Amino acid sequence: MMLLYSKENDVARITFDSPATSNAITFRVMNDYIDALVAARESGARFLLIDANGPDFSVGRDQKERVPDVSREQNLTLILKANAALRAFSGVSIALIQGRALGFGSGIALHSTISIGASDAVLGFDEIQHGLAPLVVAAYAPYFIAPRIAQELVITGRPVPAAEAREIGLLSRVVPATELARAGRETIDSLAGYLPSAIRLLREYHESGASYPDASTLEAAVQRLADWLGQGKP
Repeated sequence: MMLLYSKENDVARITFDSPATSNAITFRVMNDYIDALVAARESGARFLLIDANGPDFSVGRDQKERVPDVSREQNLTLILKANAALRAFSGVSIALIQGRALGFGSGIALHSTISIGASDAVLGFDEIQHGLAPLVVAAYAPYFIAPRIAQELVITGRPVPAAEAREIGLLSRVVPATELARAGRETIDSLAGYLPSAIRLLREYHESGASYPDASTLEAAVQRLADWLGQGKP
């Protein structure tokens, strides 16, 4: 198993568990991740903890993987499904980020309600360095961070150290690496005493009033990227 899912009391947990690959996200892992997000939502959990085993949170999608009988559109559309499933969790999702969280790894940090980074965390959207144009990121990133900064990050693909990631909004806060797990537990403990319906209302209000790109905009980004790849990246 490269991904673990569990639920204890009010806390669901998703753990990326492939340290040998720096938790690179394959087609199978992506589908397992989406299934786990759906399970967390349907379980009625109040909290969702997303973490990873090993020195890195995730280096993002496995750029070398080629999946038989799966089109580019189908593969890319999984990103939209995963992000939508995470945003649909009505409780509080908390991502604990250590080491590298690149590409889709940074996407998880952004789409979680709260993202806590270890002081050694490095985020960024490095797809351009792999010969890809991350149009989906370009569509949603300006919702979370300033548009000019978002554009610079996707064009350069540069690594963003934890302190800067906190400043620009990729992370909610930063803690010493040795304190990351405890910060997650303490965050859940501090929220557990709050009125569940109040938190749920805040989450629903945020999502309903958000200027997050609509489905047609995101699907158009996927289609344009798939077309560009199909044409041999002209």
